[in-house]
Amino acid sequence: MKYKYIRILPLVAGLMLGAGNLAIADEVTFRVTDTPGHWFDTGVDIAGTRSLAIIKPGDTVHFIQKDGNLRDVESKHTVTSLIWPSNAIQTGPNKELIDQEKANKDDHHLTLTTPGLYVFVCKLHPYMLGAVIVDSDSTKPFDLAAQPFDLGANLTLLGPTVDGKVSFPTASDLGYRLLRAFFVVTNPGNWKDYAKVNSIYQPTYPDVMVNAGPGIDVNLKSHLEGQGYDGQLITKQYKPGTKGIGEVWIDTAFELTKGKPEWNPGTMTVVSATAWDVKRKIALPEQKMNNGHNMWASHDQKQIYQTEWHGTSLFVLNRANGKLLQEINLSNQGQGDVGNDPAHVMTRVDTEQVHVTLNGEDTVAELDREPSGFLKFNRYIKISKDAKGKQTQPHAHWMGFDGKSMATPNSNTNDSSLFDFSENLVVSQEPTGALPIAAGMMPDSSKYYVSNYLGHTISVMCGPVNIITGCIPGKKLYDIPLLLNGNYDTDDGEIRGPVGALPIQTPVSPDGKFVITGNTLTGTITIIRTLDDVLVAMIPCDPGCHGVNFGAKKGGGYYAYVTSKFANRLIVLDYDPDNNGNVDDAVIAGAVVLAKDNVPKDDTIIGNRGQGGQGVLAVPNVYNGWVQELPIGYKAQLTRAQRNPIGPLPGHNPHDK
Repeated sequence: MKYKYIRILPLVAGLMLGAGNLAIADEVTFRVTDTPGHWFDTGVDIAGTRSLAIIKPGDTVHFIQKDGNLRDVESKHTVTSLIWPSNAIQTGPNKELIDQEKANKDDHHLTLTTPGLYVFVCKLHPYMLGAVIVDSDSTKPFDLAAQPFDLGANLTLLGPTVDGKVSFPTASDLGYRLLRAFFVVTNPGNWKDYAKVNSIYQPTYPDVMVNAGPGIDVNLKSHLEGQGYDGQLITKQYKPGTKGIGEVWIDTAFELTKGKPEWNPGTMTVVSATAWDVKRKIALPEQKMNNGHNMWASHDQKQIYQTEWHGTSLFVLNRANGKLLQEINLSNQGQGDVGNDPAHVMTRVDTEQVHVTLNGEDTVAELDREPSGFLKFNRYIKISKDAKGKQTQPHAHWMGFDGKSMATPNSNTNDSSLFDFSENLVVSQEPTGALPIAAGMMPDSSKYYVSNYLGHTISVMCGPVNIITGCIPGKKLYDIPLLLNGNYDTDDGEIRGPVGALPIQTPVSPDGKFVITGNTLTGTITIIRTLDDVLVAMIPCDPGCHGVNFGAKKGGGYYAYVTSKFANRLIVLDYDPDNNGNVDDAVIAGAVVLAKDNVPKDDTIIGNRGQGGQGVLAVPNVYNGWVQELPIGYKAQLTRAQRNPIGPLPGHNPHDK
């Protein structure tokens, strides 16, 4: 079937020029792509976004991943209803919600009748957004100049519980924040560019009237601008006063380069933690690295392991010069259609094996490290405990400090699996919250934390090492609410304490004292004290706050390195400046602008400079279990406490304590 991309052109002209009396299309098509900002792409620009369409009740929306005249997407996706009018039809043959049992490359369609705002997301890559406004057909032809577009009086957001949702007035702070986020995410021109010093950061919104409830007609542009979410001056960034140790590697996943098409974006940006400056860019143009997402280092820190989230490969690089050493196609292992969308990678401490979550599957890939340093595929580890269970789609896993266990957050089944390598099986698969996306484990493996992206919570799980009385490995202890915790009024937007929404990476500090999380909707960094699992602090972040990882601070203690998808700087957070276990004095010590590209690189940067910050890795690796395996040259730069964050491990040098 050949769909018509040009049917909505007259409508767009009306939106942009303010003209009236224009007909609305009877169908609309979104092409699902891997191109930054245009993941759900109508091909037509509305105030900077190509991911918004307006239809009349009864029209059909098509989502196309295959087309004879267009390339197929490389990665698997889902098309899932994220936001919808609260009175939309949710069950039965005419239901207006959509989702798939598993990630796919299929085409989909949906007929929408109830007026209001519908937003769609990919559960694998939840920054992929598309939106449709179904506008009442009370007048024909439509008078765009006089009639506001109908967003619906009340909206429902998928989550925040495993099988639940939350409803709220469209004309509320939460409603407006979600609208603002959509136009930031889907318009690269709205991403925050820290290279534009002394300019005002103000995203562009459509200059149209919308109806957000009975008698609530507002101009979308002026109203969102008036909320005070943005409009701040971009100032020159400053370097931290205290040096870090080694390097920081960042996946600037949306950066475009000359040697790759726009649908194969992404670079690795290497930052010196001593000079606090960009020192290298790596795009892998010949390999067409597609949305590089997460990294880890070999125990000797000589190799960097790099995933591509919208592809099928794991790359091995020489850390010293950035050269490619090896590419392993994880889908080409003779076991059928397995190996799609590798997300996160970590090593197993005791064996140096490499484990990669396959976010488009139900598996984790296991690779052996040979004496030469090269990797060899070993097996796929099934993460669903039930052999006939639903596809789990594991994302950001974490390994136990002793190499005996692995915890995965399963984004499609709303649970977490705990794998025991000694028993070679999944010992538990327990519910967490809605769309769990990342895990972080205590340095003694006593418990672990799972961020629930659509639940806006952190689930605290019993760890594989039975230290807590009565704790059964893998069982959930409780949830820590980040958004609906009494600190935030969803109606008027008043914030009375730490809050977070759409949380992503959530590692535990190497000494086990704090959990630090990047929250993409609220643009905040939240800090949980592990002693009593209390949310104790919130630090401002950037649009699309995403990645967090820890690195050693020179002289003792740690920095938390924080990245954001829709801003091009690396935040250096000194969360405990005096290393006394209290974060009341947490401060952003400085930042590094990632847009710098007059450095050694393997391709020419042509767009989205420094944007798409996701995976972040500090070298040397200072987490308990891994830090003890470091070469002497790195250990010599660390304090005794940094060399053994929770005391000496069995079998290691007692003089390192």
